[in-house]
Amino acid sequence: MKIGITGARGFLGTTVAAQAKSRGWTVVAFSRNASKSVESVDEVRSLADTEAIDVSELDVIIHLAGEPIVGFWTREKKRRILESRTDLTADLVASIAKVSRSRRPEGLVSVSAIGFYGSRGDEWLDEEADVGFGFLPVVCREWEDASQPVLKLGVRLVNPRIGVVLGQGGFLKRVRSVFKLGLGGKLGNGNQWMSWIHVTDAARILLECAENQGIRGRVNCVAPNPVQNREFTSIYSSVLGRVAVIPVPAFLLKKLPGGMGQLFLDSQRVLPSMMKAFGFEWQFEALRNALLEVEGKEIPVEEAEKDSKASESDASADAEVGK
Repeated sequence: MKIGITGARGFLGTTVAAQAKSRGWTVVAFSRNASKSVESVDEVRSLADTEAIDVSELDVIIHLAGEPIVGFWTREKKRRILESRTDLTADLVASIAKVSRSRRPEGLVSVSAIGFYGSRGDEWLDEEADVGFGFLPVVCREWEDASQPVLKLGVRLVNPRIGVVLGQGGFLKRVRSVFKLGLGGKLGNGNQWMSWIHVTDAARILLECAENQGIRGRVNCVAPNPVQNREFTSIYSSVLGRVAVIPVPAFLLKKLPGGMGQLFLDSQRVLPSMMKAFGFEWQFEALRNALLEVEGKEIPVEEAEKDSKASESDASADAEVGK
């Protein structure tokens, strides 16, 4: 299988590329600097000229690239967050349209995020849940909309909505030092739900979306066991051997420029119904096990058993949700 990846130098992209190579796939990275090598990649193609993006002879494209969400949400930052996603997605679709049908990719896996749902309290959110309100739901909705025209080209489309990805980079890279100093604490009242996923499982889901031609449309890319912020804080502090005692008041987070506080205060209790329906098995269903692995610590036998039992409790929870 030959896949193309945008954002292959990023935190998640490098894991996706490495896993694809381990499966024996051929990996093509798309980059604005095509002269610079990319780890775990066979070929680098240019994104510098959007009129000349070469997507020919690829089986599937996994589109991950976009302006980082973190940073002060000035007007200019918010513009880049939105346009970097919608514009490049539209450029990729246009490039696919230029390729003859026989050389056209079979599928486009164009990621989105669970920010699509906005802040929804304790509500369970599967792939059929409506879009929320606010800046991030607008970004995610327009991002997904930009990929829709590819369907008219006969190309299978998948929009994985990714949760908080746990690994050496990303979210944990930004908060690890704070927690190690014992300064990590709950955000606001700590009741908001965090839907997370270990980077290994996130990459596995993306590759499953690329390979399995039966997977189409919206896919929640999260672990099946979301936690509230207060629980995340407690577990991560325990894993690091620290005590989290300094909470961050909600009113301070709400004062962050451009409404950026919603990144920390929005509550999204997301259910990965699509991947469960396809029988996907997570390597990390329990948050503690995911964090232990990321921090290079041994997962106790009893903790490992919790992951295997989690599937049974998930099935029960799904039954309750469906009632």
